[in-house]
Formats: sequence, structure tokens, C-alpha cells
Amino acid sequence: MSDEARAEMAHAASFTIHPSSVECEAFLWLQGRMVELLLRHDVRRLGSSFAPRLGSLFDDEHYTVLHPYRELAVLIYLRDELLASILPRIKRRLSFLAPREGLIEELPPRGRIDWAHTLAAGLRDRPGEPPLHVHTRQRRRHFATPENLLTVVTLLEYRAAIQVRLDAEREVAGAMALRHPLHEMLEQVTRELAFPQFVGLVREAEAIANGDAEQRPIDLERAVEAHLVPGHNSAYDDLLAWRRNLRGLRLLERNLSANAPPMLGADPARDNYLYQIWLFYELAELLERRGVREIWHVGTMRLRFHWGEGDDRRVYWLQHDRTIPHHWHQAPGVRPDLYLERDGRAEVRQQGSLIWREPGYVLDAKYYKPRDSVRAPSGTIKRMIADLQLTGECRGALLFAFQSAERPADLEDSDLLEQLSATAAVGPLYRVWPEPAAAQSTRPDAAITIWRACPQIGGLAATHATLVAVLDEAHQALRAQVPVACHGVFLDPLSLSERGAMLGRDGTAFAPEDLLVCPKPHIGPWRVDLVSRSHHCCRDEQLCHIIGQVGATPPVRPPRTAHELLSELDRLFAVGALETLDETAIEYAVSRIEGLTRRFAEITGALHDLGRYEAKLGDIGLDRTLPLIGPTERASLALAIYLRDQLDDVQANDYSASIIHVARVLERELQRRILSIPGITGADFPYGKPTLGALGGVYRKHPALWARIAAHLAQVWVGQVDPEDTAFVVNIAQLIPEIDILVRARNQAAHTTPIARNRFRELLRTLCAGGPLRVGALNVLLLAWPLPVLEQDDAHANQSSVGG
Repeated sequence: MSDEARAEMAHAASFTIHPSSVECEAFLWLQGRMVELLLRHDVRRLGSSFAPRLGSLFDDEHYTVLHPYRELAVLIYLRDELLASILPRIKRRLSFLAPREGLIEELPPRGRIDWAHTLAAGLRDRPGEPPLHVHTRQRRRHFATPENLLTVVTLLEYRAAIQVRLDAEREVAGAMALRHPLHEMLEQVTRELAFPQFVGLVREAEAIANGDAEQRPIDLERAVEAHLVPGHNSAYDDLLAWRRNLRGLRLLERNLSANAPPMLGADPARDNYLYQIWLFYELAELLERRGVREIWHVGTMRLRFHWGEGDDRRVYWLQHDRTIPHHWHQAPGVRPDLYLERDGRAEVRQQGSLIWREPGYVLDAKYYKPRDSVRAPSGTIKRMIADLQLTGECRGALLFAFQSAERPADLEDSDLLEQLSATAAVGPLYRVWPEPAAAQSTRPDAAITIWRACPQIGGLAATHATLVAVLDEAHQALRAQVPVACHGVFLDPLSLSERGAMLGRDGTAFAPEDLLVCPKPHIGPWRVDLVSRSHHCCRDEQLCHIIGQVGATPPVRPPRTAHELLSELDRLFAVGALETLDETAIEYAVSRIEGLTRRFAEITGALHDLGRYEAKLGDIGLDRTLPLIGPTERASLALAIYLRDQLDDVQANDYSASIIHVARVLERELQRRILSIPGITGADFPYGKPTLGALGGVYRKHPALWARIAAHLAQVWVGQVDPEDTAFVVNIAQLIPEIDILVRARNQAAHTTPIARNRFRELLRTLCAGGPLRVGALNVLLLAWPLPVLEQDDAHANQSSVGG
């Protein structure tokens, strides 16, 4: 067994030995600081965290800094017993005096007539005449009993003590004192003094409490004790006991006698718990002072805050002592002392079960005895490493109360000094991380940082500086958010065929042309899986993390030949009934097909040499309108011709890719013209922009919007589009059916419905050179609906922002 292990095993036993002055001072300061923090942020937890103790504090002269904390703790601890228990019972059964008094009253009398005295007085004063006054006897009840006076005196003394502490808080805490719970206590006591039976006793009780009367509070206590009747009203007994507790209660004492009842701080486990919650509340206080705390669920000890500035700002959750998920069967649970996670972090689930989520930051706090070595106990670090492995976390920190701050000499030649060189004096003691060359069975980016955060009188500034450094390091570890996306890269099937079959995780052999590597940068730059597109992509939730995302589809292999292009296009076509596909699904399929064909042209080198294909555009009827088409649209038309030629070479039976490029050009030119109409924006259309079928849809279903378009066309439309027949005039109503034909063809091209060679030739002619409009629908759109001059210049100079 190592020396460090023996030291850890002896830790609990060591608390039977008289602690050092450093421990006593740190522990007393820690409890005092916790009283202050709990009073400011979580008053209800104070009674459950600090047990009452009788006795005296340590050396009063040495620990005078703790007196305010003790007074605050006593006042708050005794509040509920007095205001919620003792006073309600006293008010229900108030003591009172009811002596009989003799009075002389006029008739009719209010009291009971004393006939003997009345007749004697009549014979003496008015013999022979009826009496005008009668002697009576009455009971006059009053509440000026010693018991009630003592109750009011107690309330006055309690209120005065609260006011003194509240005034001191204002001097120290400034504006923060306005939210102090003592305000609420002061209001409660004032309301109790307004009880009708107490109001008449306040003046006399004030004189007693201030020493201005013959009686003293101690005299009232003796009188109450002398008059108490067993079983009459036990609330007065409790009041006397409460006053004794107020004088003798010592919440901050750590009794070291062997037979003392246990309290917080009397054993290592409770010491450690106090240290944990102190760090949590100290972090909460720090975040509030910096103005970055947003939400605090006090009961569950969970809070939200932001950290960083500008683009570097992130939102985090901090929680105390809560279980986090782990990924091992029959393994023990993991409850970090403190845990930090980014708000809204990504998760991957498989049928409701968590597969992966963005890591957080694990913090464990250890209140161990002072150590001469900077090295943290080995068992503690091993437990942290085990927790990281169990939960899939990668970063953590250990905070020790009394760890030595001197760095050992054997670390001088390590990489540690480089990491610590840029760290301030409150930086970490050292770090633990996997050996890069040997990290084959664990996360290579895992790391544990060792910190020292010692509770000590006058050390609050240093503690906050350490906590800021811890938050900065956690922020650096958690700030980067890599979206869960597909990054698959296909392997070279020729090379794989020469090496034989490749095996997956379960030993299954995969076809070489179907294999790809799947990097997962959201897990880490080191994580790369070997997957099969047919078996895993968008099928196996353990290996494919994009399952469930909108539009998630398997990756497409960049095609190098026309045959490969046709094969990959089959994977991109939209599935389902053609009549049920909406514009969103069509647009998604069109965009992917367009991207794949551009990639094909780039691989084959045609994308950078489209001049010869653009020259063919004049041959198909666009010689007059080419100058009116933007460079991006001319490239799309040239790509349509290039793809046609490639598909002709392999005698393909589907020319959908060419149709999509042609339809895209018509759509973009139509979008430019609609959006150039004053007062019309993309928000006027169902999908946020005018699509290829938008003109016909507005014409048939939206008369108000069509009226605005028609009013604009009446000013700009030029219907004479055939230079050989000036009498031939085309109107917008004739153009819409021709556009609808191409809309249907475009939808078929994005679907699994093949577009035959003859159908493609017919559509291209109708669009560019013939058909019912004589010069083609695209030529009619370009010639009859001219763009404003500035819009034409932009079309020639730049790629259109709509669909570009």
C-alpha cells in the first residue's frame, strides 16, 4: 500500500486528534461565511445545516470577526420557534387578571348592586329618600401579567437585536442589505407587537427592557416561573427556555470533547459536505456580484449564468450533488459535488435512451487535512478518472482546502510548466492527462486539474480569484459547440479491393464501394468510425448520430463518371406520391441534385471550362437573350447541356439532372422580376420567396396580390417578342401555362419519375426556341418583362441572392 493510500485511510481517524490552529481557523471562518451566504441567499437551509450548540466560542479576542456571523445565525435560527410556535400558543391562551372592584354608579347600574353598602349609605346621606346612587361590585379584566409583559419584552429585545444587526449589515453590505432577510423578520416582530392585547403593554415593557423601570427582565422571568401552573400553558415555559437559548446559543463552536453530540464539522464526511456547499454558494455570490447570474433554483441548488463577452458569451448551468448519467451496466451512480454544463447542449438518443451528449465539467471538492505535498491523494484522482470513464465526460477539477501550493521539483522538465507559465498566481497546482502516445483505450482529450481553494479569514478575494480561474478554464473547455452533422468521407474502392474486405465493429464484411469513414467532431477530433452507407448511415443509431434530424439523408459519393452520377442521383430523388410532395421537399431534392451535378462537373474539370457549352446556348434559341441572363444562370444552362452530352454518351434513360438546371434558371429569373415590383417582398409568398410555381398560384388563388403584379406589368410588359412577326403579341396569361408545364417537369425530375431523352428535348425547345409562344417561355420572360436598369446591371455583375 502506498504512503498516499495510508494517508487517506488515516484521514478519518485523524479527526480524533486535536486539530491544528490552521484547521480551527479555517473551519470557523468557513461556518461563519456560510451563515452569511445562507442568510443572503437561502435562509431556509440555515436551520437544517447548523445545529444549535451550548457553550462558549474559542478565544473571543482571536475570533471577534465571527461575532456578527454568530449573532446572525442565532437570530435566524430562533425565529421560527418564537414566531411560528411559541407566540401563537401564547395568544390562544393569554393569562389575565380579573379582580373585583367596588364602584358607585348612577342608576341604572352596570355592575351587581351591593345592597348592604347601598342602604347604609342612603340612611347616612339621605334618610327616608330613595337612593340616587348605588354601590356595585365589578370584575375588571386586564392583561398586564408578568407572563404577557415578559412576552412583549422578549419581542422588543428581539426586534432591537435584529435592528442592530441590520444597521451593521447596511454599513458592510451597502445596497445588498436591502434584500436581507432581517427586513422580513423585523416586519414580523412589528406585526406581533400590534396584537390588541399587547399594544397596551408596549410602553411599560419598553421601560422594563430599557432599564427605566423598577422591574428588570430577570425579575419578570422569576415571577413567571413562580406563577407557572403545570399543564396550564406550556408556551410560557417554552418562552423562558427560548430566552435562555438566546443568551447561550453558540452555533459556530466545534466541540472537541469525545462525548459531544455530533454536529456539522465534527466528522470528515460532514466537513466535506460543508466545504462543497460553501463553494456552491460562494460561486453563486461571485456570479451575482458580477451580474451574470440569471436563474437560481434555490431548493434544488441549481443555477444558470452566462460567462464570456461578445461572441464568446455562453450560458451554463451549475448544480450541486446531483446524479449525472453513466453508460455502464450495473455500475455505481456518479454524483459530482459540482457539475457545470452548457445550456441547450446537444444530445443523441436511441429510442429514448441517451447515447451521447455534449460533455460538461465535473468538479469535486475535498476538505482533507493539510498536506505537505502538492500531489493530491492518489485515490481521489483515481476516483475522478473512473467517474470520467463511467459518464463519458472528459474534463474535471479537484478543489482541495489545504493542499500545498508549492510545485514539486520533479515537474520542472514536464509540459506542466508551459501550461502554468501563462497562469496567474491563483492558477492550478498541476494537471493530470493521458499520455498521448499511449492513450489508445481512453479519451486523449481527458484532463483533470488540481486546484487549491482554502477557506481562511481575510482570504475571500483570493478565493474568488481562484473560482474565476476555474470558471475560465471550464469555459474554455465547454465554449466550442460543434453541431451534430454528417462528415462522412468515402474511401477509395480500388485501394480497398486490393486489401480485401474491411470488417466493421461486429465483424461484418462490407462492400468496398460502400465504405466511408465517419468523423464525429462533436465528440472529439480523434473520433472516427468506419461505417457502411447501406448498413449504418441513417439506419444504425449507435453509429449515425444525425438520425431524427430534419432532412437527414445518407451521404453521397462524389461521382467521377456518368454511371456513378446516375447511381448517386437515384439516392437523392424524393420518394412518396408525387402529388403529395410539397414545395419544401421538392426544393430540398432539387438543391441536392443541383449540388451533386456541380460537384460532378468540378471533378471532371468541366465546371471551369464551360465556355464551349455556353456557345451552344445560342444554337438552342438564346442568342438574343444571353446578355440578359446573369453569369450564374448562364453557367447553369451550360451545365444542363454538359450533363445532356454526358448522359448521351452512356445512353442514359433519365435526364432529370439537366431539367433541374434549366428549371432553376427560369425560377431565378422569375424571382428577380417579381421581387423588383415595388411593395412586394418574399414575405408575400407561402415559402418566404416566389418559387417557380408562384406566378401561376398567385394568378389563380390570390387576386389581391395578383392585382398588384398586374398593375406593374401594365406599365412594363412588352408583348411583341417575335422579331419576324410584330403583329404577334404575348400576354402574361399565355406565359403562365408554359411555366406550369416546366413546374410539373421539375417536380418529376426531383422525384423518382424518369425524364426520357425525347421529353427533355421537347421541354428544352418549349423553353428556349418554340412552343405555343414561338420563341420559348424563357425568351418571353426575358424580353417581355424587362428588369429595371440597376437590376439588370446587378444580374450581370453578381450572383442573385435568391436561390444563388
